Amino acid sequence: MAFCVECGAEGKTLEGLCAKHFVRRHTLVQAPERINVARCAHCGKLELPRGWVATSISDAIPALLAAHAEKDPHVKSAQFTWVSREEDGTNVALTVKALCAVGEWDLVSSFRTKVRVRGGACPTCSKQRGDYFVGTVQVRAEGRPLTEEEGGRVTRAAKQGGSGEEEFVSRIEAVAGGIDVRVSTNGFAKRLARDLAKEFGGTVGSSATLHTQREGKEMYRSTYVVRLPGFRKGDRILWRRDRWRVVGLGDSVTLEDPESGKRIRVRPRELSNARLVWE
Repeated sequence: MAFCVECGAEGKTLEGLCAKHFVRRHTLVQAPERINVARCAHCGKLELPRGWVATSISDAIPALLAAHAEKDPHVKSAQFTWVSREEDGTNVALTVKALCAVGEWDLVSSFRTKVRVRGGACPTCSKQRGDYFVGTVQVRAEGRPLTEEEGGRVTRAAKQGGSGEEEFVSRIEAVAGGIDVRVSTNGFAKRLARDLAKEFGGTVGSSATLHTQREGKEMYRSTYVVRLPGFRKGDRILWRRDRWRVVGLGDSVTLEDPESGKRIRVRPRELSNARLVWE
């Protein structure tokens, strides 16, 4: 039968010590006096070990303790419980108990710490407020300015088109002949250009320029030019020596013979030589 070298008690020992004296000789778990956590001043997200998260301080405590509490090498795992007390708007005092798995024992250790909230800005908000952009979508109409209604539809599509917090619109700008939309990713720009061309029956062209290098990788900015047709739904056009009424725009353009009512569907690129007629 083993016995403790400190008190002589018989029973389970680790390094010659019973559980009581093992705890006296070892600090099972400890934490810094303050655990600092940044809160984005714009969106309120907290910077946790896994990244910026939309959560409260109380809900973030488990992740903060797991990341900042230091365990003795003998501790295989620790489960935390705590009592919190908000001191002011930026400090939360914690009294923590840790149930530690040490050898064949479950031992309890306790400590105090504070969670201190400091101001900051998450990467997404920093980019948004810094006019950051990677992709540009230029919307133009052939031989005419965009109408007010078309401009409104472009703006709404851009603002609703982001997928996830990393995709956002940096700027929507009216320019001579159309609208330029600057967005945060090339993928967003490509998808927005495709969707606008589909909605208006237009075409898409693209180009890319080297912007910078990051960790040895070349980063490009892409520009997508969405060209809307010179005609709109309801207009009459002359195409291939025949007169047609435009009755539908989209992936294909639907044309109707004004006299017979016959309808055909044509790809937008095929109508590059079509022209408006007024009679």
